[in-house]
Amino acid sequence: MLEKKTDILLAAKKLFSERDFTSVSMQAIAEECKMSKASIYKLFQSKEDLLLELLAFNQKKMMAAASLLHEESSLTPDERFAKKLTMELEGFRRDQQFFNMLTYGNSSFNNDRVKQHIMQARSTIICWHRDSLIQNYGEHITPFVWELVIILHGMMREFLMLIKLEHKPLELAPIADFIISTLNQIVKNRGTKQSGLQPEVIELYISSASSHQPKDKAILLSESLQELKKAISSLPEHDYQVDELSSAADLLEEEAVKDEPRPFLLKALIGYLEQTGKLTQPISMIKTLLTL
Repeated sequence: MLEKKTDILLAAKKLFSERDFTSVSMQAIAEECKMSKASIYKLFQSKEDLLLELLAFNQKKMMAAASLLHEESSLTPDERFAKKLTMELEGFRRDQQFFNMLTYGNSSFNNDRVKQHIMQARSTIICWHRDSLIQNYGEHITPFVWELVIILHGMMREFLMLIKLEHKPLELAPIADFIISTLNQIVKNRGTKQSGLQPEVIELYISSASSHQPKDKAILLSESLQELKKAISSLPEHDYQVDELSSAADLLEEEAVKDEPRPFLLKALIGYLEQTGKLTQPISMIKTLLTL
């Protein structure tokens, strides 16, 4: 069941990325993942419900990736920031229409829950940029951090447009380096003056960021492990050794939360769990968080 659900989500994301949400039908999603439309409706009541789950999963992946980069102590602040920007550019190149929807929203949505989730996804991106700027330059930029966020968004938008129009793949690392070099000059010349933006403009950004509640790696890992256990418990016992899989998940949780988890044991346990072929989604998140 979980594997089928994952297949549907991946097919939907592919189609939303190639076209847009409103032009993709449930029949098209069914044909993409080679199953009947009735089978999809057994798992998702509507296309909007499917999108809600896809948005939630995508947001968790973004937060997990941000959390991992933040913990890379071997990187300089500029190197860490460059990696974040490059990862964002790569994500856009991979899923352009879907990324556009997350970043700029879609006025054709009538579903309030979908609009709320898109706003939460936008909040995640805005706060990711705000926090990255403060981590890179220090607390002294706080009085004018929203100016920098707007400038960063403007540069990112222009380069995203170039990526959309590219005839051959652009090198993304130099783009990230250029953005950071430009921001470095702005911060250097800006000093510690208060923001020159109108208060109502700043309030719009603060409001956009208000729904964002950042989570650290430990919380995300705990949630993903609980999702894994829930997925195992939903497997039919006559087809799978649910007790043994549950024991493996317990051992994985016990090892993963140690100060120095043993990579060989984590890989062995995850490898065993992956053999079911039905736990792709939670295991994918766990592997991302554990950098396996």
